[in-house]
Amino acid sequence: MEANREEDFSTIMKCIDILFSSSEEEDDEEFLQLAILRERTKIPKLKSFVTVVREYSDNEFRRHFRLTKDTAYKLIEKYEQSSCPPLNNHGGIERKSPEEDVLVFLWFAGNKESLRCVATLFGISLRTVFYQCNRVMKYLTEIAGQVIKFPDDLDEEARSFEEIAGFPGVIGCIDGSYINIRTPAHKIASTYANRHDKTSITLQAICDAKRKFIDVFTGVPGKVHDARVFKLSDVKQKLPQICGKNYHILGDSAYPIREWLLVPFKNYGNLGEMENRYNKKHCQTRVRIENAFGILKARFRQLLLQIDMHKVEKITKFIVSCCVLHNLCIDNNDIWDEDDIPYNEEEPFVAYHEDNTEDDLKNIGELKRFRIMQCL
Repeated sequence: MEANREEDFSTIMKCIDILFSSSEEEDDEEFLQLAILRERTKIPKLKSFVTVVREYSDNEFRRHFRLTKDTAYKLIEKYEQSSCPPLNNHGGIERKSPEEDVLVFLWFAGNKESLRCVATLFGISLRTVFYQCNRVMKYLTEIAGQVIKFPDDLDEEARSFEEIAGFPGVIGCIDGSYINIRTPAHKIASTYANRHDKTSITLQAICDAKRKFIDVFTGVPGKVHDARVFKLSDVKQKLPQICGKNYHILGDSAYPIREWLLVPFKNYGNLGEMENRYNKKHCQTRVRIENAFGILKARFRQLLLQIDMHKVEKITKFIVSCCVLHNLCIDNNDIWDEDDIPYNEEEPFVAYHEDNTEDDLKNIGELKRFRIMQCL
């Protein structure tokens, strides 16, 4: 130990002499470069944390990664079969395994830790973690269309929703949720400030009766009202064809009423018994989307406080990736323990003003709402 200390001290002193001397001899420069390289290689790293993870019990794994071991390794198997993992070694460095790629991303998404902390834990460089997360996000966003989609059997979905509170014809519930972020690079913070004065973007989602997402749309600044976000989304144009006249989705009072989008009666203190009963059953059914947001943020805690990414494009990819993982968990019967706790984001009443050209659509929606109210 003493010999090593003397050697290190001797190296440091010689480097100082070289730096402050006027000598330009090549052997001195070569010695300095070798000394610097030698110091760089002394960064301590944990060896093969992946092998430690393999020994985790199911409970330990779920506690750390926020999903079951079975769900994670099914995802690893599918990811390995895709074109996203690197195929060859690069620059003499052994390629990272698909298993490590997915575990790194799951640890980052499920725990409120920086990429630097994840790199230290897995014993890899920060740059490597960056590329691993990008690869997994690329895979998850590529399969998003297969995982996040409207159900094929609308009759069965409507029956599932009707079992909740007796509200007929429902095939989904829609709402928006704020995802707090850092101010994106080259953007003005005030354009992303929501009504809580926090920098955020909005995640608009529609879920089914199992709290599984069937449509997601994100990337719009949190300053934008939910109704405007809905107008900007592609699903607004698709819903009339998907729902037809027999089905509809449920939204809160921020959304415009339509034949295919039913909202509660606005309560000015003058609602009758039938209207109140309609609102109660509407709320009991629509709370599924609040639950879905709660589960999503509880499972993937990067979404809970603040996403520390600089580009909106990457933030949206990360959010969509978490939504895909949320659905994969439900498909694998990986149920979150807190799924019965509703997620309440205090939504104040905000009147939505219709354009005169849309009055007919509004009237048709109100007529359908009145018919359903009489049947409840």
